[in-house]
Amino acid sequence: MKNSIITYCILSLVALISCGEDRTNEYLEQTKENQWIYNTMKDVYLWKQNISEPKRSEFFTTQEKFFSSLLNKSDKASFFTLAQPTGDYGMSVALMRDPIAEKPSRVYALVMYVEPNSPAAIAGIKRGTWITAVNGKQLTTSSESILKQGEQAKLATEYIEFDNETNQYFWVQSDTIEITASVPYDVCSIGMDSIYSIREKRVGYLLCNNFNGTEFIDNTSSILEEFIAQNTTDIIIDLRYNTGGETSNAAAFASMLVPAELAGKPFCTLKDLNEEVDTVYNYTEQPFNIGDRNIFFIIGSDTKGAAELVVSSVNASRDMYEVMVVGQSTSGTNTVVEKFESPYGFSISPVTAVAYSSNGDILSPDGIKPDYTVNELELIKQSIHPLGNSREYLLYNTMYIISNGTLPVN
Repeated sequence: MKNSIITYCILSLVALISCGEDRTNEYLEQTKENQWIYNTMKDVYLWKQNISEPKRSEFFTTQEKFFSSLLNKSDKASFFTLAQPTGDYGMSVALMRDPIAEKPSRVYALVMYVEPNSPAAIAGIKRGTWITAVNGKQLTTSSESILKQGEQAKLATEYIEFDNETNQYFWVQSDTIEITASVPYDVCSIGMDSIYSIREKRVGYLLCNNFNGTEFIDNTSSILEEFIAQNTTDIIIDLRYNTGGETSNAAAFASMLVPAELAGKPFCTLKDLNEEVDTVYNYTEQPFNIGDRNIFFIIGSDTKGAAELVVSSVNASRDMYEVMVVGQSTSGTNTVVEKFESPYGFSISPVTAVAYSSNGDILSPDGIKPDYTVNELELIKQSIHPLGNSREYLLYNTMYIISNGTLPVN
């Protein structure tokens, strides 16, 4: 049906032109949504100089397809949002071939994170759940999209057992989980927080998944202030699933992690390659700073954008105090996107600038390298513990570093 409508519009355009009448206004009215996209991109897009003027027929494609057609080949960050968000199931997964090699050709999805109040959480899916099929169809290495959003579905699950007699791992069939259709839901910026005692040390732990929302700073400020009140000696900030967010919130959050005298100094600089004037976000005055407490960032391949800025800038700004980074290299998203709401309900979020950290260095497209490399999938044959559990692999290793100054010997 959609293709028929597009074909009709194109034929109508040809007919209008062939009749010799000036029907420009009618054409612009029929393509106003994509005209808005084109004009906005030509005004704000980082690579706007490389945008070629589309053919008239291309303006009749869907808004999402038209937006994608304008993107630079190196652009991995810009995105389009429909007027009615489709939402998702609310779980992050790692797809892989059979990790125990019992069924080498099979693909499994290990659930790494579940958003509170999402369809996945309501269905009872937890971190560590192994999904093997959707509606009876086995997974492939490209199945990520069907595990992200869709209609109501039945998910087949299994788990790994160990046979002491044969000294081998094997798969055991588990429950079939019914999940409702994907829906929009509020993504939690703060996943959790806790305080642990390790010998003579007290360690605060904060899982931060993005920097969005008007209440973000108040919430994080309250948590960090409680860490101070509880006499923590070290603070772990877990950004492994942090996909970025509002730069202003990231700057305010980072301001609590650096010395107070840095207020007014650059947190980051956003450079528009087409403009002479840069956008600078400064560290801001906060009710308190964490002082001389050591900071340990947990990062991963999903850590991107403003989260990378926080790690890079705080690391560069705390010369007198220890900052350690644990996990795996970040995504290397060294660009910034900005959201633009259209008059037609949908929005576009194109890349508008390149990001530089507090010391003036551009964020590397290769990502931030950890001081201690730890892969949370190293022990997938064993239990994947809940986030915040002291036995959870990345948290355990980070606390071991805090206590002993090195990684444990396996």
